[in-house]
Amino acid sequence: MLNIKQWFSPKEKQEEIPTFIIPQELKIKPSDRICILTPHANDETVGCFGILNKYGSQCDVILLTDGTQRGKGSKPEDIQYQREAEFEEVMQYFDVHFYQFVRAQDGNLINNYRLFQKLDLSGYDYVFMPHRNDGYPDHAAVSIFFEQYRQEHPEVKALPIYYEVWGTMSMPTHYIDISDAVEKKQEAIGLYVSQEKFAYASHILGLNHYRGMHNHINYVEAFTMGE
Repeated sequence: MLNIKQWFSPKEKQEEIPTFIIPQELKIKPSDRICILTPHANDETVGCFGILNKYGSQCDVILLTDGTQRGKGSKPEDIQYQREAEFEEVMQYFDVHFYQFVRAQDGNLINNYRLFQKLDLSGYDYVFMPHRNDGYPDHAAVSIFFEQYRQEHPEVKALPIYYEVWGTMSMPTHYIDISDAVEKKQEAIGLYVSQEKFAYASHILGLNHYRGMHNHINYVEAFTMGE
């Protein structure tokens, strides 16, 4: 039988086989300023619980949409009120000192860059946001907006860090160990009572458990750091 080594030249092997990344623990310094961009109320807890749990007082959280597409209530204004009330309760839970409502139309964030432009993202070391392929249009819009915003504001030096909600990243670069706080994450997600029918906690904790295999840790949240 022909030896498989004879099938490929060294150049071809280098092109065909990807470089695999072993995720590294994400290190946050006490002096770091963090901004978390969340398209909907609860995305921040689903994807960035570990950051909020460990560094909540260093985090500013910006809620981008009004949340009216998913919630309990017959009127959009009632749904918005409930979801924002839940969001505020969660911010207090994590000791977040500053949070902000942008109130772009839920499901139509991509057409509301003018609202995003008004944000002040200067002074941050890291800006967290859903990754580009997160499987929901509002989520994809955030990274698109951030890239445009940085072109318009060269003084913004924050590194983008992407997190997972509706879709997995192919090759995360960093992680946060949440093994000792799994029950707390479940509790925090549960504070979003209007979203309980989606069973976010059980599904996302399954992903967190799977992600831990790469580093032989029980539960981690995965992230990809951009430039």
